[in-house]
Amino acid sequence: MKELNWALPPTPLRLVITGPDNLFALPQLDALLREELARVPQHVARQPAGRALLLQACEGNRELAPDMRHFGAVRIHADQDILRGDVTCAADALPWEDDAFQFVLAQHAGDVLPNGGALIDELARVLAPGGTLLWFGLNPWSPWLGWIHWQARRGMPVPRATHVDATRRRMQGCHLLAPAPDYVGTCWPQKSGSSAGIHRSGLLAPLRNAYLIAASKQRSVLTPLRPRLMREHERAAIRPHLATRNRRANA
Repeated sequence: MKELNWALPPTPLRLVITGPDNLFALPQLDALLREELARVPQHVARQPAGRALLLQACEGNRELAPDMRHFGAVRIHADQDILRGDVTCAADALPWEDDAFQFVLAQHAGDVLPNGGALIDELARVLAPGGTLLWFGLNPWSPWLGWIHWQARRGMPVPRATHVDATRRRMQGCHLLAPAPDYVGTCWPQKSGSSAGIHRSGLLAPLRNAYLIAASKQRSVLTPLRPRLMREHERAAIRPHLATRNRRANA
């Protein structure tokens, strides 16, 4: 009798490809982040020594640190709908007192948090008068946006690119002076941090993949009041011959 072989066929090996779970950890975004941080020292140099707050888009970006040598910096990053790092807190309830930081850097944290507007409100609150807020955001008019949606098909969350005008209006509503933006990066993804050549063209600048707003918080100043002119009956009230009997008696 022939012996039957009931051995199961070998299970085929499955190749599982893993990668970053956040778009801001991809090499193309890494090059953008490095170019943005290269612009920070020129703004830091204009501020006196003090405290600084650095917000980044994901935990992987903590390896990228700007040159803020004369600041004592607190570093936090977005993690879904909260902020983690040196402290853990909600984006709309930062655990610091008003006017706590002389310098604030928000590098695409508003692009990944559910409510970037509330984050702007809080950053304006903790920014000291005379301080600077550097806000980096993705440009929704850039061809990068199509590439970002293509990459997000792997299951990564799509950043919320907010138009620069809406961001500036929000800042102005928080009593921040928000000048015209500066555009950063390239018009199309690349793994090199260089933005030379055609990407530096003034005509194509609004199509670059990110924008920078260097907002400032104005110092409160004392406003001198106009002297109030005395009316005729008020002048008469202080004339000597109209003083009360007790004042005449004591004269």
